[in-house]
Amino acid sequence: MIELLEGPGAWLASRAAGVTAYVALSLEIAFGMFLSTGVADRWVARARSIELHTWLSRSTLLLVAAHASALLLDRVQPFGIVDLLLPFAASHRTVAVALGIFAMWLGWLVHLSFGLRQRLGQRVWRALHYAAFGVYGLATAHGVLAGSDSMPLLYLGSVGVVVSLIVFRVVRATRSPCPTTPRPSTR
Repeated sequence: MIELLEGPGAWLASRAAGVTAYVALSLEIAFGMFLSTGVADRWVARARSIELHTWLSRSTLLLVAAHASALLLDRVQPFGIVDLLLPFAASHRTVAVALGIFAMWLGWLVHLSFGLRQRLGQRVWRALHYAAFGVYGLATAHGVLAGSDSMPLLYLGSVGVVVSLIVFRVVRATRSPCPTTPRPSTR
C-alpha cells in the first residue's frame, strides 16, 4: 500500500480525500440548513435527519484525517505531523494550510458539541453550532488557495447552494412572526 502512495500517489490520495471531504462538508452544511428550517421534515423523519447530519459530520472529519495522513507519505512535498496539526507551521503554502488546520480544529469542536448539547444548553450549543459556517468558509478558502489547480465549478456550486440556503433561512425567519412580539390589536 505504501508503495502505491509513493510519487504522485500520495498527492493524488490526499487530493481525492480533500475534495471528498469538501463535498461531505458542503452536504453537511446544506443538510444542517434543511434541519434548521424544517424543510427536511417533509421527506425524512427528524430523528433520521439528525442521524444523517451527524454521519456527514463524522465522515467529513474522517476524510480530513485521510487527506492529512496521505500528505505524511508525500515525498515530493513532505509534511510532518506538526505541519498538519499546528497552524502556520508548514513551510508550503503556509497561510492556505493554516486555514485548513483551523477548519479542522473548529470542525472537531462543532462535531463534539453534538454530544454535549444537553450539558451546554440550547443557547451555547447554537452559538457553537454557528461556527460550522466558519468551518465551511475556512475550508473553502483552504481549497481555493492550497489546491494546485483550481476547481471553480465545485467551489462556485457549493458556495451557491450554501449561500442560497442561508438567504432562504434568513428570509423565512424574518417573515415568521416572533413569538415574543405581541401582535397588534385588530380593534
